[in-house]
Amino acid sequence: MINQSTAGGLKGISRAILTAVIAFIAAIGIFASTAFADLVSQYNVEIIVDNSSVVITTNETEPIEILSQANITLNESDKLDISGFTAGKGGSIKIDKKNTINIEFDGVISSYGVYADNVNDAFKEIGLNVSANDKVNYALTDEIKDGMVITIKSAMSVTLNVDGKSTKYAIYQGTVKDLISLAQITLGESDYTVPAINENLKANMSVTVYRVETKIQTVKEETNYRTVAENDDSMTKGTQVVASKGVKGEDEVTYEVKYVNGKEESKTELTRKTVSKPVDEVVKIGTKKSDGADVTSNGVTSKNGYTVGQTISGRYTHYCACATCNGNSNGITSSGRRISNGMEDPYYIACNWLPLGSVINVDGTNYTVVDRGGSGLSSVGRIDIFTPEGHSACYRYGTGSCSIEIVRLGW
Repeated sequence: MINQSTAGGLKGISRAILTAVIAFIAAIGIFASTAFADLVSQYNVEIIVDNSSVVITTNETEPIEILSQANITLNESDKLDISGFTAGKGGSIKIDKKNTINIEFDGVISSYGVYADNVNDAFKEIGLNVSANDKVNYALTDEIKDGMVITIKSAMSVTLNVDGKSTKYAIYQGTVKDLISLAQITLGESDYTVPAINENLKANMSVTVYRVETKIQTVKEETNYRTVAENDDSMTKGTQVVASKGVKGEDEVTYEVKYVNGKEESKTELTRKTVSKPVDEVVKIGTKKSDGADVTSNGVTSKNGYTVGQTISGRYTHYCACATCNGNSNGITSSGRRISNGMEDPYYIACNWLPLGSVINVDGTNYTVVDRGGSGLSSVGRIDIFTPEGHSACYRYGTGSCSIEIVRLGW
């Protein structure tokens, strides 16, 4: 009885264990089936942010959820490109971040938002043309980073004139001294530039180097003679003659001569030594009173009944340039010749009976007929002698008879 009961008890226990084992195996099957199903639904997605990328394994199908799983936050200004992504299969999700860059162009700073990945693409995106001569502080292939400052300096064209040559240089900044250094020009102690060496360069500026050279020169120089005038009462007034010619002297002179770019700019006398003294030129000046007007023959021997050499008895009076004597105060005679009181005696007379320009000799003095007068001067032999000493002298000289010889008829 006891053995059977035990056997029966063992069978009961075996059934319970078997049932538990079967349940455990079933549970394991269910878990394995679920886990395998989850494993089969996962796939790889490449997330590309600007120039960086990361690959994640996910079973999400929405791009936003996939980005969230990768701890990537999408900003409003960012550009999302899912054209290369297929839900449940994979592919790539691209994000272009909008970065702020600052561009300093020739000292002026401007800010731009760009999606470009490198400097060159950023320039294209904002429409900025950068010349090959411009200087940029980044390489065109450098990666764009938010907040970066890109400096662009335009090359200035400047011209350097030195030693007879003119050369153009492209330079970004600096002074005239920097240009001289760039051109490998050596300035002498006295050399200078225009503009000055410390002046800032400007676009299209022209800079000239002036070479300065100083030389000591000794030369022979002529020295001028003086002209000495000596009065001579044996010569007619108004004539002069060289009594003895002057002779130039000679000095030996030493100069300090300054040359700028090969041309003499200044000369400073250092010493002077007399080699030979100059000899004065002596000029004799006539002081003898003239015997009257100069006479040049016109070839006319007779006119209006008068002949050259004819002698006539005459009567003279005197007049001056005043309005009372001359009838006007403008000093213009009938021939156009001008008279004035105080002038040197021109030896003029007025008469109506001889042609203007005729010359007559009155008691040894020649006079030229230049003027007309009242009816009284129409009588043959009647003349009025111009007296530049003035009205009182006319009264003093008075009137009288004279002998007249016709020297020339007309001009």
